Amino acid sequence: MAELLNSLSAVALILAMAAVGFFCGKVGWLSREHKPFIVRLIINICVPLMCADNFFNSVTLDMLKGAGPLFLVTLLSLCITMLLGLLLARLFRIEHKRYGGFVVMCALSNSLFIGLPMCTELFGIEAVPHVMIFYIVNTTFFWTAGALMLRRSGLGKDARLSPLETARGILNPPIISLVLCAALVAAGFQPPHIFLSFAHYLGSLVTPLSLIYVGFVIYETGLNNLRLDKTMLAVLAMRFVVAPLVTLALCHAFGVEGIQRGVLTLEAAMPVMTQSVVVSASVGADERYTAAGLSLTTLACFVAVPLLMLLV
Repeated sequence: MAELLNSLSAVALILAMAAVGFFCGKVGWLSREHKPFIVRLIINICVPLMCADNFFNSVTLDMLKGAGPLFLVTLLSLCITMLLGLLLARLFRIEHKRYGGFVVMCALSNSLFIGLPMCTELFGIEAVPHVMIFYIVNTTFFWTAGALMLRRSGLGKDARLSPLETARGILNPPIISLVLCAALVAAGFQPPHIFLSFAHYLGSLVTPLSLIYVGFVIYETGLNNLRLDKTMLAVLAMRFVVAPLVTLALCHAFGVEGIQRGVLTLEAAMPVMTQSVVVSASVGADERYTAAGLSLTTLACFVAVPLLMLLV
């Protein structure tokens, strides 16, 4: 019962922060023009500094050596959910412009904008390294298979991703900072206190800014535009039932326990990736469809997470 109450409290806090973003959109304090700045601030500055703050204060060499099973569980979990997404897309005969978006929504999760705040609220700051492991694999999948499927949905079956586009997607500041911090921790390097204080203050912005952004995206999509057809029900089932159960089973199979199992299972059950909407718009795929999926799964996760916490 205590675990359920803690989960409900954390979800209520996160929902309240997302509601601030919705309110800011409603009264006109936030607009579409502000979105690129918020995303760049979070991705390029706040998340890398949060990684530095956490790594140099919490991560040890033994923790880095034990990260192999976490990468393996995440990789296998995403492979399985992507294959299931492809199977469901054929089963439901998803129209061409929605095909890639449907598979990406089924397979990949919002590991950063919602997953990171959710995990840190539920498991504490110790969850950050495990979240970032999931983020690396999830992001790599998105900027290879996921982005290619979205591109083909918008530009046609002959569309390709250039090596430069793939590299830009995968080699983003959070992943670069994660690899660099891990190397420095392994080498025994300790940065000066003033840098760690700077990293702590700006890294602390990740949770509120991410959730304000998500709340605004929900406002921008419009609650009246959300429709629960059979494809969206399939996406909800994949995000909050199939993906976490697959991950939980793999954690048991590979001996991943404790906070690591909880973080990976919860990350697998996060809503649709924010980047899927951005890429859909840029390549001519059905942006509204993926935006509706993002909004529906984000709202649903506030109900699903407390129930999932009883399993992990």
